[in-house]
Amino acid sequence: MTGKKELKIAKTLFRKSLSDGLVDSQKVKSILKVITREKPAHLVGILRNYKRLLESALSKEQVIVETAAKIPNLPEIEKEIKEKTKARRIIVKINPRLVLGAKITHGDWIFDSTLSAKLNNLIKSA
Repeated sequence: MTGKKELKIAKTLFRKSLSDGLVDSQKVKSILKVITREKPAHLVGILRNYKRLLESALSKEQVIVETAAKIPNLPEIEKEIKEKTKARRIIVKINPRLVLGAKITHGDWIFDSTLSAKLNNLIKSA
């Protein structure tokens, strides 16, 4: 079996893992039970591709917000972020290395308004 066939099978499994465009953990569990019980040829390659597809989709279903300190109006901000991104989960991390501002990650999109990012941009443009 070629890598293309493994990917095609993984994509089919991935599509079956979705409910309303979002990853459904119950469907993933069922698929994993069936595929590990059946043990198709090139199981490892199929699972590797399937895992990559799931990780990519899950990273888009969550938003990570990093700040230097607690956010006082967090519920309002979480609600707004969920509305704008359609994310299921908001993960808030306190990162003491950040001096000011926030860093927001959604899938492969990163918005960095921290002081260190702004200083780095100034240095690069100078």
